[in-house]
Amino acid sequence: MRIKDLPLEERPREKALRYGIQSLSNIEVLAIVIGSGVKNSSALDIASKLISAANGLHFLENCSLEKLQSVSGMKKISSLRLAAVFELFKRVEATRLERSSEVVNAEVIFNKYKLDFIAENQEHFVLLLLSRRGMIVGERKLYRGTAEYFPLSVSEILAEVLSNKCFSFIVLHNHPSGEIKPSDDDLISTKILESEAARMKIKFVDHIIIGEKSYFSFADNNLIKMRGK
Repeated sequence: MRIKDLPLEERPREKALRYGIQSLSNIEVLAIVIGSGVKNSSALDIASKLISAANGLHFLENCSLEKLQSVSGMKKISSLRLAAVFELFKRVEATRLERSSEVVNAEVIFNKYKLDFIAENQEHFVLLLLSRRGMIVGERKLYRGTAEYFPLSVSEILAEVLSNKCFSFIVLHNHPSGEIKPSDDDLISTKILESEAARMKIKFVDHIIIGEKSYFSFADNNLIKMRGK
């Protein structure tokens, strides 16, 4: 379907102007960056194909210009525009992180993220990439779960760490209920992640659960054994 065939209030640009950019889906935001479609493929169609070709939105930023242009309907200028968006994001993030020279711990992370999560009714998963000195050099918001289920993908986490040339990381997520005690799934998935990280010689520093008023650190509770290795 062509975007101009959609009702005015459902077109990505008009929807963003009326309700704010945050109201758009991933595909709609991507369609705005792409700008325009081609014959038989709207910008929304192309955006959907891009996410599929990259195996998920969070892998899209690592696609080369050649990979982007290989997707049917992607013009050279649209590929360049998308690459520029990701490059700008990296530079903004790098500038923000350069302002802090603090080596992180569970308390620092809790204080940094508690306000972000306090009103959330879904579980969110964040990956923190660390330098060899233990400072945050990157942040990736990878997943959004439900109040009862959290889709932790060990392979995607480790792939993200390696693709950013980091060998040390922390993961954190919130419990919308405010309860900070790890669930059985939290315990099992953390053990699997620790085992796979050790096998790949990646340092898994901590898994932190953020509650409304407190936090739970797997490392502080001796549920992760490799942070000092």
